[in-house]
Amino acid sequence: MNSIIDLLDLEDPDIFISDVKIDGQTKIVTLETHPAQHFCPQCGFRMHSRGIKQRTINHPVMQDSYRLQLLLKQRRWRCTNPECLYEMNESFRFVNKYRRNTNATDLLIIEAFRDLNITAAAVARKFSLSDTQVLDVFDRYVKLDRLPLTDAISVDEVHVDMDRNCKYALIIQDFYTGEPIDMLRSRRSEITEPYFAAIPKEERLKVKYLISDMYNQYIQYVNRYFPNAVPVVDSFHVIQWLIRQLENFIRELLKRFKERDRVRQAQLSMDLHREVKLPLSDEVYLLQNYRWVLLKNQKSITYYQNPVFDHHFRYFMNTYDYERKFFDINPHLKEMREFKEMYINFNDRHAGDPEGASKQLDWLISFYLNCGNGIFAEFARLLQKYHDPIINSFVMVSKTGPGGLYDARLSNGPIESINRKVKDLKRMGRGFRNFEHMRNRFLFATRNNPVINGSPDASPIQYFDNN
Repeated sequence: MNSIIDLLDLEDPDIFISDVKIDGQTKIVTLETHPAQHFCPQCGFRMHSRGIKQRTINHPVMQDSYRLQLLLKQRRWRCTNPECLYEMNESFRFVNKYRRNTNATDLLIIEAFRDLNITAAAVARKFSLSDTQVLDVFDRYVKLDRLPLTDAISVDEVHVDMDRNCKYALIIQDFYTGEPIDMLRSRRSEITEPYFAAIPKEERLKVKYLISDMYNQYIQYVNRYFPNAVPVVDSFHVIQWLIRQLENFIRELLKRFKERDRVRQAQLSMDLHREVKLPLSDEVYLLQNYRWVLLKNQKSITYYQNPVFDHHFRYFMNTYDYERKFFDINPHLKEMREFKEMYINFNDRHAGDPEGASKQLDWLISFYLNCGNGIFAEFARLLQKYHDPIINSFVMVSKTGPGGLYDARLSNGPIESINRKVKDLKRMGRGFRNFEHMRNRFLFATRNNPVINGSPDASPIQYFDNN
């Protein structure tokens, strides 16, 4: 170890390593400068040395698995002019005055926060600092601005529950890159209205597609802020609405069969004058364990011909046997799956063909309205309400991926994925009390090339995460 360049990744020919010692798991490297003449910056007189002051500095980069500590030998100088007597200490460019860590520590702390799964407490332990110090470093350097809007943007909320005015934060995402454009503290109109109104009109006019779920306030953003855009309702949320209704139907069936079994058991116990416990009924067993027959996409079901032994029915069964028994529970179950699969197939077939999708959707709406099933009649009214935004979701646009350009259907899938990262950050931090800190952490960790301040902000942070 004979080069300061290798040690600190800095070019400073005036500094040399005069000694290296090892104390346990700590490597102590002594640095000093070659003697040189100094002249007073105040009056220009020659200065004389008043000895050497030693200063201990921590360096965050490990050296051969040792914790590195720098012992700086700084010469102290005094002006020889009796009318001046100006004093100064030699400085080292890799550490600021009064700091106990090298300047590289700040950048390494900031880089550590790129990992959403690491807490401030873990970063502090890594660099032998306090939670307050590492959070202060991050907040002084990282203050990220909004990214420019593109012609396809996605919006969605995420539950942060920070305070009464910050329960659902609003995420705005660039559909093409997947990067978050910004994060607002609330989806309420008193927050979103001044925010979008402050964006230059020329930039807002560039937006062609606004992708969201079926929350009406998001759809109204088109008329309020993006006059050249059309609303796009994500297909996943439409199907999710239908699946939720089918789940509710199964829950009601299960509730009725459990109540039936409870009544039977009570009556039998009364007749026999002793407590009787009936075995789990076939209907309850199937509704509890095989609801996937109805809820799962049929093309995603793996049909096994070879039977396996079922301990409830006490004989061998395959996938077809379970389907048959499940549909025997209620005459509407098989019909409901067929109706659900009609929409699933429609949703899968018309990507890139909005005109054909519109004709097929009109037919489906008419069919569902007249099918005699209450759930699908209500579903048809939902499809009528969001007809045009649903059709807009069949538009394909070109995106750039690892393999180059490819066509992608407009959807909120990417933003749903990034919302998970907000929840992970909240969980790992055990909650946050400062929205701006949480916003900057999220944007810093999820943008490809986040830009940090060239010079740190001097303003102190006021709140910290609870980790």
